[in-house]
Amino acid sequence: MRAARRRGGCGGAGNGPLQGPGVDKARTDGKLPEEGKRKMLHIYGATDRGMVRETNEDRFAGEVFDQGSGYAVVCDGMGGEVGGGIAAGIAAEEVRRMIESSLRSHMEERSLRLLLETAIAGANRAVYTRSGQSGGALTGMGSTLCAAVISDGVALVANVGDSRCYLLRQGELIQVTEDHTAVAVLLRQGLLSPKEAAHHPDRHAITRAIGVEPEVQPDYTVIDLLRGDALLLCSDGLYNTLPPGELAGTLQEILQGGDIHTLIAKANAAGGPDNITAVLIHNR
Repeated sequence: MRAARRRGGCGGAGNGPLQGPGVDKARTDGKLPEEGKRKMLHIYGATDRGMVRETNEDRFAGEVFDQGSGYAVVCDGMGGEVGGGIAAGIAAEEVRRMIESSLRSHMEERSLRLLLETAIAGANRAVYTRSGQSGGALTGMGSTLCAAVISDGVALVANVGDSRCYLLRQGELIQVTEDHTAVAVLLRQGLLSPKEAAHHPDRHAITRAIGVEPEVQPDYTVIDLLRGDALLLCSDGLYNTLPPGELAGTLQEILQGGDIHTLIAKANAAGGPDNITAVLIHNR
């Protein structure tokens, strides 16, 4: 079974449009009716500033276009109290605008790849340009980005930075993306243990970001979705707070009729040291 193929880069809502703070196009979430036994996508999303931070620099967006195609994106800004939120908002909006104008039913994998590459390049260019035009006020601002586009049971996931995508399949939680951090590199090389990595002083230092350089290189992963699979896109404020077992159990509760905000509540109950964002895509 072909589950995931990684490739290097060159509440509860329901179906319908979904957007977090800072994304310009505000609409109300809706739910599409069931149609026989066809596969249907459902998207749920939530964000919160957490218990420590004064502002929320995370942004997200997503939409289901028909029973089998849709997208989601999560961005976590960096660059100070003002710059981080601006960078994440620009990045999420650029991806939203490009995908919503171009995603169609029954798109082939190569077309999904071109669409996502174009959207992320546009997001990077927009943030980088805005930073350069700020007269120094926004210099160095940037954002992580994790996005997924889905068509006919194929999901293409792209990531830049340390926002993550997980696959929940038959109760097992699998990390799909690899973090772009110096600590993650040391961990993969066996130079750090998971326990050492969790407490390393540079664990939040990312090695790739949207808008910091003129060009950015995402990683891409293709996933063949099965009925019942779910993808979780989230910022580090969620996965750094909830251990994998609790995260998997809470996701299963949500898929069985729970509320996506349960993830936020549990992360805040554990201290909520950072902004928290979670977007869940369920292939029903």
